[in-house]
Amino acid sequence: MAQPSEPDAEQRSPEAAAALEAVREAFAAKRRGEARERATAALAEYGHDPELYALLGRAHVAEDEDDHDDEAERVYRRGLDAFPDNLILLAAYAELCQAADGLERPGRAARAAQLVARVEELAPGSPEAQRLRDPAPLWTAQSATPQLSLAHTQRHDVRQALAAAPGLAEAARLAEEEAGKHPYSLRLAIRAETLTAFTRPARPLLLWLIRAPYLSVLAVLAVGALTLLLDASARWSVWAAAGAVLALVPYRLLTVLESGARIRAVDRVLPLPKSAPEPASPLPPPPPPGLRDFAVLGAALTLAVFALVSPVALRSTPPKDYPRYTVTPPLVFRGLQLISAMPTVEGVDSDYASLWTQTMDAEGTFTYVYGDFSSPSGEDDPGAVIVGATGDFRGTPDTFLKGYELGLSESDSTINEIWQPDPGSGGGGLRCVSYADDTEAPGARVACSWVDDGSYGTVVMNERLDHDTAADAARTARDAVLHDGVRA
Repeated sequence: MAQPSEPDAEQRSPEAAAALEAVREAFAAKRRGEARERATAALAEYGHDPELYALLGRAHVAEDEDDHDDEAERVYRRGLDAFPDNLILLAAYAELCQAADGLERPGRAARAAQLVARVEELAPGSPEAQRLRDPAPLWTAQSATPQLSLAHTQRHDVRQALAAAPGLAEAARLAEEEAGKHPYSLRLAIRAETLTAFTRPARPLLLWLIRAPYLSVLAVLAVGALTLLLDASARWSVWAAAGAVLALVPYRLLTVLESGARIRAVDRVLPLPKSAPEPASPLPPPPPPGLRDFAVLGAALTLAVFALVSPVALRSTPPKDYPRYTVTPPLVFRGLQLISAMPTVEGVDSDYASLWTQTMDAEGTFTYVYGDFSSPSGEDDPGAVIVGATGDFRGTPDTFLKGYELGLSESDSTINEIWQPDPGSGGGGLRCVSYADDTEAPGARVACSWVDDGSYGTVVMNERLDHDTAADAARTARDAVLHDGVRA
């Protein structure tokens, strides 16, 4: 079937041109629902138009929701079926694919490279090609301070507002009042819309996820761990599985509430007058996470790992033998001194390491923390942590190496890369993930998890490492900690 030719301004009828202009105006004014309705109606009435397809797709992407992203992809693909070499459509679809989560939408993420290459082929050096080749960084060249995500700032602002007011209703009222005084401030509008959303029936129950984000992750993972153990040890499989799923429902509800508040805030903020400077935010930037936050989050991630591993040990019928390891920490790891240890090591503090191990109800658990707490930043961020357990891990599938990743998905961190290197002479499996929080460059931290018949562990390194170096460091840590793997 012949493909339609691309219309230009002269080829469009006056009615089609007017419809396209109406879509442009609605989208520019952030009336995204109206833009989608007008674009859909115009395509139905006047036929294929690449700019209408692009505007319709962008109006879906701007909603910042998975369902709308899926619909945007369908729109772009329909447009490219009609106009396979249209630069605007190719660039818009490539941007959607570049922003896709490689874990949740691997197919979409994989298409990004092909689309970018096609844009480069059709229009090398064009603004579209340049934008796709050098996407906007997380921080500007003028500032060494990374920009925090809207979601991270949104939760911080809500916590501060609740702490400063006697109750939720008063906090919402004050936030609305201040947002009214600063009609150009998106941040104040987001805070006001979020607090107002929490005042509606049943929604105040979600506030505990905002007030204590890391502790709430720990509590939810504890519920999940309990239900998984019940699933493994009793005849309550259906109810236990349902309980594990229901434990995650509050986080999904909170995400929907926050996303809706951001969308409403964007719609209510007035556009800046022409040539007016960007107004300074009346709110200070949120501080980065501190030592307590990292410790509690570490405990939550550790609990997630053992919640996944424990049911396997209960379900499986073990073979006749497995290696019985003893553990001893190296005093230095990657140039960092051992500063906290559990089990205790003579002359070494144990308080910080105990925060990681206090949630693990397993034999042979160990945590070793490395760093320099005398440095200005040492108290907030240890350089490396080795955490794990020894015991009967026979039959544990490699899929349980994803435990640390699952814990990260419930935190404010973003996973950047995942790879599965050779486990080395220790056998078993090894899996690494690089990630960063909202204040860091991508890949600022690396965690590698291993499992074999007699041990399980994770090495967290708060530094940017390439794949081979990270895997070598994890194998070195495992071999340095585990000794005398004599089979029983």
